[in-house]
Amino acid sequence: MIAKETCPDCGSHDFFHARDRGEIICKKCSFVLDESVVDFTDEHRSFEFEDIEKNSRTGAPFDPRIADNLGTAIGNRKDLSRLNTKTKKLIRRIKKKNAWTSSSLQQNLNTALSNLKVIAGQLNAPARVEKEAAGIYRQAAEQGLTLKRSIENLVVGSIYIACKMHGIARSLKEFAEASGIEVKILAKTYKMMLRELHIKITPTDPIDFVGRFASDLKLSAKVQTKAIKYIENIKKQGLMSGLSPVSVAASTLYIAGLTLGEKRTQKKIAEISGITETTLRNRCKSMMKQLKVKVKIR
Repeated sequence: MIAKETCPDCGSHDFFHARDRGEIICKKCSFVLDESVVDFTDEHRSFEFEDIEKNSRTGAPFDPRIADNLGTAIGNRKDLSRLNTKTKKLIRRIKKKNAWTSSSLQQNLNTALSNLKVIAGQLNAPARVEKEAAGIYRQAAEQGLTLKRSIENLVVGSIYIACKMHGIARSLKEFAEASGIEVKILAKTYKMMLRELHIKITPTDPIDFVGRFASDLKLSAKVQTKAIKYIENIKKQGLMSGLSPVSVAASTLYIAGLTLGEKRTQKKIAEISGITETTLRNRCKSMMKQLKVKVKIR
C-alpha cells in the first residue's frame, strides 16, 4: 500500500516505516506522510530473570494513590518453562510470598488511600502532595509500621511529611482538626515515620506561614515585609531554638501590625494561627525585648 503512495513534497514512491515513532517517512526528502501508524509486531520479551524488566513494554505509569497498583503476576507457564531450575524455584518462592501478603496489604491500602484522599481534600493539599503522601504511606505499610501505629495516624503523618517536603506550611493543629487526632499523637507518629523510613526534611521556616496568616488577617504587604524582617533578625541572633514557627509567625505579624497602625485583636490572630492568646502574648513580650520594639500589648 505504501508503494502506491506519492510523496506530496517531492513525488517519490520510496518510503520507510519508523516503527519506534509510528511514522511513514519519505526516504528522499524525509517528509512524514503518516504519524499514527500502529506497530503490530511482537513486543520485545526477555526470559532471563535479571532482564525481565529490560526491553519490555509497560502499561500506565505507577500511581501510588491507586490501591490496586500493588504488583503484577510473575510470568505464565510458557514463560516459566523456558527458565532454568534455580530461577524457577526463586520465582515460585516470590509468588508464594506475594500470595499471602498481598491480600492483607491490599485491604490496608484500600482503606488508607481512601482516607488519605479525604483528609488531603479537607486540607486543600495539591495533587503532588497527595501523591507524595500515598507513596510515603505505601512504604510505611510495606515496612510494617501499621503494627506500631494505626492506619489513620500513619495516613495523616504521611500527608504532614509530604507537605513539609513540598514546602507547604501547615501546622500540626490544622492536621489534628482535619483528622480528629490529638496533636501529641500526630507529632509522635510523624517523627517515628521519619526515623523508620529514613526521611530527612528541613525544619519549617516561620516565614512560610507569614503570607497565609497575613492574607487571612487582611494585613498589608508592608506588615508582611516588617514581620519577615523581624523573623530574619531573630534568626541572626540565634534565638529560634525551641520556638514554634507558627507562634513566631503569628507574634511577628501582631507586633508589625501594631507598629504600622494595622492592629488586629489577639483573639483573631490566635484563631487564625491556631495558638492560644496566652501563648501569643508571652511570645510577643519576649520578642519585643529581643527586637527592641516598644509598643503596648494589652
